[in-house]
Amino acid sequence: MRFVLVLLVWISGCAKDIHARYPAAPDEPTSSVVLLLSQPASDVNVAINGILVVEDAHTGRIVINNAPTGNVDIVMTANGGDKAMRVWLSSDHATTIPLGVPDASSGFLKSLFGTLVTIVAYSLLH
Repeated sequence: MRFVLVLLVWISGCAKDIHARYPAAPDEPTSSVVLLLSQPASDVNVAINGILVVEDAHTGRIVINNAPTGNVDIVMTANGGDKAMRVWLSSDHATTIPLGVPDASSGFLKSLFGTLVTIVAYSLLH
């Protein structure tokens, strides 16, 4: 029973491919964009031309269908870092963009440790 519970928790924490759809007009020419992250990331958000298409995902691969063709602005945030780019999308093939993402930060723990060290040092000096 414990094995099944551990297995379910482990599977639910795995990064999954995200498939999203840009809200384009039916008569507008469209394309597909594939964002390949260098490692699975948390809190992934993606906006195309200012329209949010992916929000708070845990993934390593994002496929966005129905994206507008031509020059589009893509902004992606992941693990506390962000990337903004302008890319050309063509309707005859999907555009794949490999992206490096920063490691998940442990900023809170570093801040807590720094505060404790400061308190101890201050106490010892006074």
